[in-house]
Amino acid sequence: MSACHPFHRLAIAAATLSLLGACSTFDKASNDQTERMEAAIQRQQLEPEKPATDNKLVYLDMIKTMQSRSLYFASLAHIDAYRKQNGDSPEIMRLEADALRATGQTEAADKAYRRLLDTAEAAAAWRGLGLLAAQRGDYAAAVTALQESTRRDPINATALSDLGYALLQNDEFDAARLPLIQAAELAPDNRKVVSNLALYLMLAGESDKARHLMNKAGLPQETQEEISRQARANGGPSSKAAPAKTLASARQENGMQLQLQWQLLEPMQQLRQ
Repeated sequence: MSACHPFHRLAIAAATLSLLGACSTFDKASNDQTERMEAAIQRQQLEPEKPATDNKLVYLDMIKTMQSRSLYFASLAHIDAYRKQNGDSPEIMRLEADALRATGQTEAADKAYRRLLDTAEAAAAWRGLGLLAAQRGDYAAAVTALQESTRRDPINATALSDLGYALLQNDEFDAARLPLIQAAELAPDNRKVVSNLALYLMLAGESDKARHLMNKAGLPQETQEEISRQARANGGPSSKAAPAKTLASARQENGMQLQLQWQLLEPMQQLRQ
């Protein structure tokens, strides 16, 4: 005999309770629970993977998760759907601007960020403008925008690390030290932040400190070797221009933080201490 279907078993259990004359509140609750379970199973079978787009906060979190996985094109489609359902807000505008930048729609991203400069998302908007300036190779403008971003949000480790990177690219080696160290202390488990500081230390002739930092953070050996290779490529700290030349080779479309051939790493994953 084939196994009973879950619905059949639930129906048998309910019938058994009825035959035993169970009429207490507990028994009624059991029957109600059985009905709810049946209804829930039916809903799951009909809608196995449908996202909870009817919940505003859940839908917003889903869009953020998509972007954390670099699914920026898909996130743009969901942002349009979210707007039709829930209207506009500074936060969804910022998510759209980030997606536009990440998908190469730089002019639209620039306009989107500028619309946010007088909102609660101003710090993120200034960071976005800094990243766009860096993509154009205008590191002086990138430094200015990122300084404004970190002024508005002084404990944002990612923005501080971006600022340090921009300063290195703008041949301001000494000025890069403070934001890079601040970023590393605020986010000691962030691989990109740690890698930026480690490269700075190597370029400053502090290879032992750089190695200690990378080992403590648990950076893979391949990543450590790549940082060392980039530092050696410019002969260390002999020239103030060396950091800019070194870091230029690691520039990526999606921002200024040192990427270090991230295909060697698990994308967007943070370390455990």
